[in-house]
Amino acid sequence: MNYGNSYVSSVAIYSSYGQVLRTLMEADKFDGPSIVLAYLPYTSEDDSALNILKETKLAVDSGYWPLYRWNPSKSTAAESFSLDSEAIKADLQEFLDRQNHISQLVTSEPKLAAELVTSLGSKLAEARSQKATAAYDAMLSGLDGPPLTILYASDGGMAEKYAKKLVTRAKLRGITSTIQSMDSFSLEDLKLEEHVVFITSTAGQGEPPQNGRETFKAFNAAATRGDKLFTTLKFSVFGLGDSHYWPRAEDAHYYNKPGKDLDKRLEQLGGERIADLGLGDDQDADGPMTGYKVWEPLLWKALGVDNVQVTEAEPEPVTNEHIKIASNFLRGTIAEGLKDTSTGALAPSDGQLTKFHGIYEQDDRDIRDERKSQGLEPAYSFMIRVRMAGGVCTPQQWLDMDSIADEHGNGTFKLTTRQTFQFHGVIKKHLKPSIQAINKALLDTIAACGDVNRFVSNIKRYPCTSELIKSPFKEMF
Repeated sequence: MNYGNSYVSSVAIYSSYGQVLRTLMEADKFDGPSIVLAYLPYTSEDDSALNILKETKLAVDSGYWPLYRWNPSKSTAAESFSLDSEAIKADLQEFLDRQNHISQLVTSEPKLAAELVTSLGSKLAEARSQKATAAYDAMLSGLDGPPLTILYASDGGMAEKYAKKLVTRAKLRGITSTIQSMDSFSLEDLKLEEHVVFITSTAGQGEPPQNGRETFKAFNAAATRGDKLFTTLKFSVFGLGDSHYWPRAEDAHYYNKPGKDLDKRLEQLGGERIADLGLGDDQDADGPMTGYKVWEPLLWKALGVDNVQVTEAEPEPVTNEHIKIASNFLRGTIAEGLKDTSTGALAPSDGQLTKFHGIYEQDDRDIRDERKSQGLEPAYSFMIRVRMAGGVCTPQQWLDMDSIADEHGNGTFKLTTRQTFQFHGVIKKHLKPSIQAINKALLDTIAACGDVNRFVSNIKRYPCTSELIKSPFKEMF
């Protein structure tokens, strides 16, 4: 650095990948000798990545190994030196403010001191970061197939699960893929994308999920104005729904409505469909996977990677049985989640577990938008389904259920086709008291939801007279 004709930098492999990338790019472009000092506290093959990460963070944060870049090709001294160690910038500013020989430098060249501390200013740093990211993406795009952006809208996590599955399968075929929820991806950025896949589930009466609602609104508004938002967009849509969720013929159009609407709207806004709309139906033999297996090959063919041989085995899908085995007998972190008063919801990882306890997490759709505009989380509450053997209860148990609904729910309870009681509007702090009260009435909720309990009520008094179950009844007795 004293000679002034060499590029010099200090990096830490496990501290800032972006800084390492910027350094290597600058060093490669510099017309002259480049010296890059890299910190990697690695002593033997037994060193774990976690320990290396901890040691690196300690060294960088304490100032033992400062991160910086010295590029003499810059026009001024202030631009030449970049301090990248965030943890020691505040200490440096305090040091510069002291009355010593460096304070004299601050007095004579205040702009130099300011640039040293701010590291070229936040705007310039951000621009460099974006440039480095773009260069890295361009490098990957040159090596792989066409880049693919995957956007999902999901309330219960099913669409997100399929989106993540698609990302994994795309990378196995050499396609650079990114994944985000629809509402987290701006419309302006979407206009610049070329290949985009949309995966959406169905909420309410054919409504889009919460984290895709703003995107749907923006598309509808643009279509109403007659705008052509997209000139380069090539898209495909996969929708998830349940064709039996709305049994009335007049409600059949709600099935997979968000996916169907999105597919038409994107074409209307100027997008080019590269693979036909895919529809996953819960009622198919393999659930939504039946439709997914038909749709996915069409996408690979459109992207020109249908002939790519995938040799690496895909990760085994996580099933309900895997979740149960890993949950410590259905405990998970439910107890800890109930103590968390900062939110009315439970952790997503516990969402499936609570179903095995007869509990579904819900929120009030009618006030979703209002609460979102206020910066509030959805109005979460829970549905509790009781497990009742044979659908039979005593008069006292009926009275107990009525009391539970008044004390812990919304004052009502339902008699369902699954031969049991069902409570709604139970907020998180009332979950535990509700379950305790149900248990006190000599009933429980285990396996009332999820993948176990699927009884159907029989309106006839004697099962032996019902044509529906006469045959299995005879076999049993």
